[in-house]
Amino acid sequence: MTPTPAQLRTLRLAAQGIAVPGLDPTAAVERMTAVQGQDLGQALWAIGVRARGATRDDVRAAFDRGALVRSWPMRGTLHAVRPDDLRLLLSLTAERTLRSIARRATELGIDRPLLDRARDTTVAALSGGRALVRDELFEEYRAAGIDPAAGRGYHLLLQLSQEGLVAWGPTARVGQGLVLLDEWAPAAAEVPDRDEALRRVLVGYLRGRGPATETDAAGWTKLPLGDLRRARAAAGDAVEDLGDGLLALADRPTTGGTPTGHLLPGFDEYLLGYADRSAQLDPAHADRVVPGANGMFLPMAVVRGRVVGTWKRTERAGGVLVTVTPFAALDTAAVRALEAAAARYARFLDAPVAFGVVEATSR
Repeated sequence: MTPTPAQLRTLRLAAQGIAVPGLDPTAAVERMTAVQGQDLGQALWAIGVRARGATRDDVRAAFDRGALVRSWPMRGTLHAVRPDDLRLLLSLTAERTLRSIARRATELGIDRPLLDRARDTTVAALSGGRALVRDELFEEYRAAGIDPAAGRGYHLLLQLSQEGLVAWGPTARVGQGLVLLDEWAPAAAEVPDRDEALRRVLVGYLRGRGPATETDAAGWTKLPLGDLRRARAAAGDAVEDLGDGLLALADRPTTGGTPTGHLLPGFDEYLLGYADRSAQLDPAHADRVVPGANGMFLPMAVVRGRVVGTWKRTERAGGVLVTVTPFAALDTAAVRALEAAAARYARFLDAPVAFGVVEATSR
């Protein structure tokens, strides 16, 4: 039977592992295959909210020991991912990503000799297990006669990441250090052939986001629908059709027993993991989460699977203030559910968190 919107939200929350106990940060990311990560601070909490009981230091430690890295496995967007899952994804997506950015590379004056020089410079700078933050590596580029200004350095890193050469590894005072992927986190398994890789990616996508459609999966991976259909065929009985195009794993997790309120970070997979987000977010409020449709997704307050508002954190002496701005007035149960979510956030930060809700304003 096709799930109702309420049932769909419940099933997706369970698949996403949000506030489910028992997962450490690495297992939480493995469950998701990859977690949106263009903003490191938001990405740490995106992992933390799925690794209930873990602190921010626990998540940073997973990056520091090479269990997790950040890179551009698809869509030219940074994600947190296990190293072997990064290699798996790149085996399917890198060629398409490189084609999609080729025109911009030409505009930036990046030709084969320049890319080769950047690759050689990067290997020389990072060999032996060294990690350099972006500006340090760009200094090495300048010394080699490569101007990283105007986005050229960033674009070179994006291209080198598609080769599986570099990734963002250990955390630093600000951001992360760049490392040579194969030195920092040697491959534990061979990359499978294309059909098996497609199967694994679809199963991994549904494990962390199902029920979802092939269109949802195609939007997330930027793979052609034909590839997703090949993956569906390869998955066989491991994937179940729930109707209306919705697919889920046959052994999907049970629902229930988790909190009803959540404070999710900006760019969270609970919204960005789907092409059709209407079950979680009323389209009438979409511009409240993405003001001006500018691609910047604000942190979301979620109650019973519905996005009911946005929230922000304010650093202040002695702790953090979390302020929720709801789309409409919240009942007492919803406020209490979000207050409990703020308490979980405090444990993640290992810092005091004060909580407040501002009055809803009409649009």
